[in-house]
Amino acid sequence: LYVARPRTHVLGNVPDSIAYRSVDQYPTAQTVPGILILEFAAPIYFANASYLRERILRWIDEEEDKLKLSGETSLHYVILSMGAIGCIDTSGISMLEEVKNITDRRGLKVVIANPRGEVMKKLDRSKLIESVGQEWVFLTVWEAVGACKYMLHTTYASGKKSSSSSISVGEPETRTNTIV
Repeated sequence: LYVARPRTHVLGNVPDSIAYRSVDQYPTAQTVPGILILEFAAPIYFANASYLRERILRWIDEEEDKLKLSGETSLHYVILSMGAIGCIDTSGISMLEEVKNITDRRGLKVVIANPRGEVMKKLDRSKLIESVGQEWVFLTVWEAVGACKYMLHTTYASGKKSSSSSISVGEPETRTNTIV
């Protein structure tokens, strides 16, 4: 059951740190407005790809509904924390491509954080990294959140968009690390 329905978490920032942990396991961890951070604790492959796709889309729907009701900023970024993913097969890659296409249509940007070497190689060979944009792949969740916050700040500081509209996301202008 663990493999077919792997543990999945919404992450939040632990106050006064750069750590991002499960908001269920760490009640003080705070989610970041406009950014949904998801973590999967298992390989992504044919036996769990459908479950994970549905789970990701459900989390996005729930987050958008929650933000609408609270009047906070709308959702703009979905960060996929991949540090616990040891391997991925073609079904897993297809699922991520499908999620990316769905989020693109909804005006959301998929961001990848902390992919392991073998996973990164497969994502790169499949052209998923090219589709997401190399500039949206980060070594840590903290860096990914920083880039997303920067883009949110520069987009809204210029007064170009209201908080309820979707944004067209460009490249983050500052980076500390890039995964090659």
